[in-house]
Amino acid sequence: MSDAIPVSLCVTAFNRAHLLPDTLDSILAQSFPDFELIISDDCSEDRTQEVCREYVQRDSRVKYFRNAANLNMPENLNAAIRSARGDYIANLHDGDVFHPDLIRKWKEALDNYPSTGFVFNSYRGIDHKGRERIFREPYPALIPGRVLGRRLLSLWTSCVYGMVMARRQVYDKLGLFDSKFGNFSDVDMWLRIARDYDVAYVDEPLMELMPVDPDRFYAFVHWQVVFWVIGIHTANLRRYREVLPEVTWALARNFRQRKLRYIFMRFLLCVKHRRWDRVREFLAICCDADDPLLRGLGKALGRPQDAPSWYHPGYWNMARIF
Repeated sequence: MSDAIPVSLCVTAFNRAHLLPDTLDSILAQSFPDFELIISDDCSEDRTQEVCREYVQRDSRVKYFRNAANLNMPENLNAAIRSARGDYIANLHDGDVFHPDLIRKWKEALDNYPSTGFVFNSYRGIDHKGRERIFREPYPALIPGRVLGRRLLSLWTSCVYGMVMARRQVYDKLGLFDSKFGNFSDVDMWLRIARDYDVAYVDEPLMELMPVDPDRFYAFVHWQVVFWVIGIHTANLRRYREVLPEVTWALARNFRQRKLRYIFMRFLLCVKHRRWDRVREFLAICCDADDPLLRGLGKALGRPQDAPSWYHPGYWNMARIF
């Protein structure tokens, strides 16, 4: 389209006004200057709106949108992407700080490797023991997409953080982030893209992540997150059957054992940390499980009234393989 620009930077914002200026300052100081900055505010209740409007006045590249109602992730991100005009679209989080060369190096990677759908990089953050470290992956600059897809299907964790830059045409072809996977819908998206596209990797810590917020709902074991993660795997095992038949067959054959191990490790973590609220939630939701072991446990020890407010039996449909 005639008003297209090279890059759109989409920042999702929610109640982090105290951190937002550092994020926005690091974006506006990028060595690649030809971008639009879209801030999508998901009905923040702090000073986020005031901070953003100050930046709109300061720099013509900044555009601020406030949702009429709280959309939650990932629909807030989808709203930002729908407003974007760039050929490349980056997803960025409020609260993080970015190296001045981040956008330039992301763009160069996508320019250099036309077969790629998105680019990600190593980053600096705080590990689970509170130590600062650099998180990096043993990948070359160009990763065959299905190599990355195989890794993401084989593990319950993701080596790709939520901040990447993707081609607009990829979203046009595959669609936006799937809201049924909530805050973890980005992992589903990386799998969807890696099925059909290669992936670029920049092995430099080009972003500094804010410390983990202990009050975020999934800072500790959260059973809704467990459903999301399992659901992402079942959905993408189906997607990859045609392109990685041997891998998906092997993973599907052992899926029940892997799923039960993943679930019970989280259950034991709740017991270890004496989170009896999460233990009771687990036993309650197991009453509806499709797996006989889990259902038997729930029927024996669970009480329906202990089920969390977000839960409904349909969540177990995410856990069914093929």
